[in-house]
Amino acid sequence: MRASIKSLDIEGLDDPEAWPEDIEYFAALIVMTIGPDYEDAGEFFSCTVCSPLWFAENVLKTKRLDPSHEDIQHPPKFGRHYLFATRFNEKLIVEAVRHWVTSQEGVDWQDLAVRLSRNLAWEFEDYREYVEAPQ
Repeated sequence: MRASIKSLDIEGLDDPEAWPEDIEYFAALIVMTIGPDYEDAGEFFSCTVCSPLWFAENVLKTKRLDPSHEDIQHPPKFGRHYLFATRFNEKLIVEAVRHWVTSQEGVDWQDLAVRLSRNLAWEFEDYREYVEAPQ
């Protein structure tokens, strides 16, 4: 089984004022509906696409009220649910996401969705069915 993207939106791109001024320093949220390639429906997945420069300044560094503390060593951080691009290019970003999503395979939808959730935040990630406690 393979996945297909039913819809993909890089939030804010419908407003040209929201486009990054510096194409090498940006971050945007990508929201997608992805499902089995033989169905019209899908589930929500997302990730943050950003430049390494933006990530370094906004995730790796902890902002401090006192700027003299900006140069301290910061602990390593995980980058799950991030897609890195050195420059903002909508076409290349969308192509990269589509290529990766459609290259993933699974034995069934659950297996495939878990595989996709390694790089994309999935609406059902860590979902546990509610079980009423015995009385």
